[in-house]
Amino acid sequence: MSPKRKVRASELAAGRNSNSHWRYLILLIVVGGLFLYFMIKWSSDKEYDRFALAKQYSEYYKDFFVETPLTYTVFEESKLVIRATNLGSDFWSKDFNAMIRQSENEVNEMLNVAKLINETHSQNGETVKEEQNLSSFPALYELLETGKRMSESSYYNIASGEISEFWERQYRNFKRKSTAYAKAEVVLNYLFDNPMLSPSEIQNRKKLLDTLTKEKTDSASSIDDLANQIYKLSDKTFANMLKEALSKPSSISENEKKALLLNILGNMKVRSTIDKTPNFESAKEFIPYADPNKIELNDEKKSVKILSPNISVDVNFFREALFMKQLKAKLPKVKFNYLIYLGDRHGMWKLPKEYVRWSVSIDDPFSVTDKIRGAIKLMPEEGYFVITRRNENVIMTRLEELSEKIRKDLDSIKEYDAKNAYLLQLKKDYPDKIYFFDPIKKTMFRKYDTPVDWRTAEQVENNLAAFVIDEEDPVRARMLSYSLFISDEERIADHEKGFADTIFAVLKSDSSVFVPQKFKDLFMTQEEVKEAKIKADYKARGLNPDGSVPEKKK
Repeated sequence: MSPKRKVRASELAAGRNSNSHWRYLILLIVVGGLFLYFMIKWSSDKEYDRFALAKQYSEYYKDFFVETPLTYTVFEESKLVIRATNLGSDFWSKDFNAMIRQSENEVNEMLNVAKLINETHSQNGETVKEEQNLSSFPALYELLETGKRMSESSYYNIASGEISEFWERQYRNFKRKSTAYAKAEVVLNYLFDNPMLSPSEIQNRKKLLDTLTKEKTDSASSIDDLANQIYKLSDKTFANMLKEALSKPSSISENEKKALLLNILGNMKVRSTIDKTPNFESAKEFIPYADPNKIELNDEKKSVKILSPNISVDVNFFREALFMKQLKAKLPKVKFNYLIYLGDRHGMWKLPKEYVRWSVSIDDPFSVTDKIRGAIKLMPEEGYFVITRRNENVIMTRLEELSEKIRKDLDSIKEYDAKNAYLLQLKKDYPDKIYFFDPIKKTMFRKYDTPVDWRTAEQVENNLAAFVIDEEDPVRARMLSYSLFISDEERIADHEKGFADTIFAVLKSDSSVFVPQKFKDLFMTQEEVKEAKIKADYKARGLNPDGSVPEKKK
């Protein structure tokens, strides 16, 4: 290398030649200034505002809907979410909340009257059901009228209430059992110094101990006596967990341990009072009695009388639909647009013609996720949508003998790959549609889900969900969606002919979707939903449908 090159290299290495840095900085400032100048000149052109579409969309959306969805609780468990015209905080916190509570009370009153309709009495040595006057409850009488009519033209059967009640009773018992069992499990973990407890759980343990020891600490029974009583009421899984918990070090006093064991014993007693293995086959005994003709309506008196003690009407099946109907009657009629979801099965809307139509997932109307099978556009200006689906309520019975075998098998398998192979085979032998395996507790459960097919009193096999739009009546929509839910392909085709104007889609067990040919343009595949969401985002930002920047108008 020449001396001249050596000097230049050494200067660069030492950072002495810094003039080039200044050159780059000056060049950057000049280019940035020119870019800013032309941007300001372009955007200040009075003849064209390239953000006009975005501003227009934003302002329209702001006027049309509240900025974020509002959430309320209905029937102490269901979530109601609404986006609607912003009528001010007083309306949403007071007026709308009052509408919800009033509608809720009206529906609860109807459900109480429905109990009287189904109630049996002894008369002259016979079991009968008395006539009930429903003139003060027009929505309830209309439900019965619609139900009788739908029972003739669809697979819905208004007289199948005893079958529904059987499964609802089993579900209530299952919830009581599982809740008691879960509470017992929580308290069991307080018996020893459990390092896995979170700070909040530690606080809960302290509060519970303070409460229990104040209420009752004196017990004639010893810790061993209380434990033995619990063992007698427990399954093998819980018994083993209790033995392990009592064998571990614990810093709590004997009285505190007694108090916890008494609490566990109380929960296990609640659990033991409920039949462990209900006879699901007994529900089939009511099938021959499910005759809609035995429900007698008197249009003049607006009364109903059920002529057989083995028939009832499941009005509770329509609780959310009745609520939506009562609520809509109270909403403002002028300059008020809305989209309402109640739980994950019911919805209603009123949208202006010019507004981009909402699409509702036929899997879960509340969200459009990557797992959806498709969506339906809400094209009418207003109406109701209802989904009837598998697993609305799920009962799970513990298969104790099978679970014990699985635990022994897994304990005997030492190799990781062999254990994985065993679990994969277990999944094939006991498919997810019918069984549930808890890998932590190594416990197998048999699943029973509702609503069932009233014709068999068993679970539905053909379909996963049925989506129906009705412009006038959410109760009728619920009946039709149930009818489609239990239908086979042939019956779905009959339904398409008999209810030609009803927009519906059926999600089949193979995850394919059936939509009537005349409504195909309303159906959106998963890919089309994603594309629509992207285009809506572009529109909100004032861009072209393909995401490009609009050309400047000349």
